[in-house]
Amino acid sequence: MRSISLLLGLVALACLLFQACALGQGQVQEDQDKVDLMNKQILSDKKTVTTSYKGQPWATSSLNDSYKKTTSVESISPVQVSSALGQSSDYMVKMDSFLKEAKNNDFYLLSVADFLSISGQDKNWAIVDVRTPQLYLLGHIPEALNIPLENLISQMGMIPAGQKVAVYCATDTDAAFAVQALRVYGDREAFVLQGGIVAWQAAGMPVVT
Repeated sequence: MRSISLLLGLVALACLLFQACALGQGQVQEDQDKVDLMNKQILSDKKTVTTSYKGQPWATSSLNDSYKKTTSVESISPVQVSSALGQSSDYMVKMDSFLKEAKNNDFYLLSVADFLSISGQDKNWAIVDVRTPQLYLLGHIPEALNIPLENLISQMGMIPAGQKVAVYCATDTDAAFAVQALRVYGDREAFVLQGGIVAWQAAGMPVVT
């Protein structure tokens, strides 16, 4: 009797174990089916994307902001600038000539000694002081016209026509700007009077106040 009861208990236990295993296998299969379905959906959605980044190196990926900045700059085509001589403006031609001839003409610099020597034989010279009116009143070269540099273009007509022009300022650089403007925009034969009022006085020449 005890043996039969033990046998029945073992059979019942085996059935329970078998049922549990069956349920476990079903759960595993169900979980696997869910994973497969999810992967299928992801892969399917990825195929619909027109731009795929799969296998694209990061260095050249369009997702790489630094690469975007680099390519955007490099992709800009340089602007082609035509020759100045091909422009309709006559001033472009004059400026081109001025720049090409400046070095061969000693950058249109004229020492006080040379000016005194040349103007002693040729009186057809005008002297232009492009400093401020305040500096001009403190002392200037006799008969020099005061045309401040910023007003040179608008007041260029004050310089007598046909005369060569010696220009001086507090610095030779500003005088050189004036010479450039006179030669390019005024068709005037202009020169920088080197050293300005200081060199003029150093040469023993008088100034007017």
